[in-house]
Formats: sequence, structure tokens, C-alpha cells
Amino acid sequence: MNDGSAYTRNQSSLFLIEVIIAVFFFAITAVVCIRIFVKAHIVSENSQVLTQSYIEADNIAQVFINSGANIDLIISRYSEYAVTLSQEGEYTGTILILYDSDFKPIPHPTDNIDQTIESTAYELILTQSLEDALDVYEVLNSYAEAGYACKASIYIYDIQLSDTLITDAYFENLKEHAENRVLTLPIDLYLGDIDTGA
Repeated sequence: MNDGSAYTRNQSSLFLIEVIIAVFFFAITAVVCIRIFVKAHIVSENSQVLTQSYIEADNIAQVFINSGANIDLIISRYSEYAVTLSQEGEYTGTILILYDSDFKPIPHPTDNIDQTIESTAYELILTQSLEDALDVYEVLNSYAEAGYACKASIYIYDIQLSDTLITDAYFENLKEHAENRVLTLPIDLYLGDIDTGA
């Protein structure tokens, strides 16, 4: 009778150990799966941000080209949203557009700057300057004659982890602060022999 009872206890103990081992492996598998899902979600979000950033950068790049790199014309296209941070003449300056977390441009960003900062998730910054065409297209012989080109860069920054605008803190060193940068798009436009007003 004791032998049967001991056998039953041994069977119960083995079954309990098997259940514990199964639960342990299930827990490890669950943790790994959760980590995979979290990582996939983060990758998906980053991919959406990068895609939307490229769309916005491409949009302003098309406006830059279609407006002949004229800052006033670019600003007029984004009159509700764009802010001129600096301007020297028609072709040199910096434009800022702020976006919320859904990449919708924030209208009239300077009307209430505190509220604007609270709702801002991304900044698009277009910097451009007028250059001698030979400096921009040094390899192209077709531009060997006199002429100018407008050289520009479009930056998009994610500022959701910051309590200040990139342009407030880092405006002089935009290229050096890459930790918040989502995208950089360099562009240029040959303008030919234009009157620079100089």
C-alpha cells in the first residue's frame, strides 16, 4: 500500500515538475514574442515617420524648384504655416514649418508660441543660399559660363523628446545635432545669369 502511495506521489511530483517546466518555457516564449511585437511596432512607427518626413521634404523641394528658389514665393505657398527665420535677398535664408504628431502643419505658429511649442512634434527647416554655379556644379562643363545656383538643404527634426524647438537651441549648428534629425534632403537649382542686386 505504501509502495503504491509513493509511486503516486512520485508521479504527481514528476507531473508538477513537467507543468512548472512547461510554464517556464511558455513564460520565456511570451517574453520573447512581446519583445518582438514591441520592436516591430517601433520599427513600424519609425518607418511611418520617415515616410511622412520624406513626403513633406519632397513637397517643399518641389515648391523650391517651381518657385525658382525665390524665398518670398516659397513663403507665399506656405503663407499660413511658414516662418522666415532669416532672409538675405531673394535666394538666401531659412524657412521653418512646424508639424504636430500627425504631420499636420501648425497654422500661424508665432501667434501663440508657447502653445505652438506644446503641440509641435516635428520641425521642417529649409536653408538655402545663392552660390556661384561653378562651385555647385564644378564637374559640369555646361555651366562653365557665368551664372548662379541656389544650394539648399531640407532638415526634418523630431522634437517630441525635447521641451524646446531645435531652431531655438541649435539654429547655428543644425548639421551637428543629428540625434533628433529624421531626414536631410540636399537640393539645388541652377538659376543662370541672374541679377543678384549686389
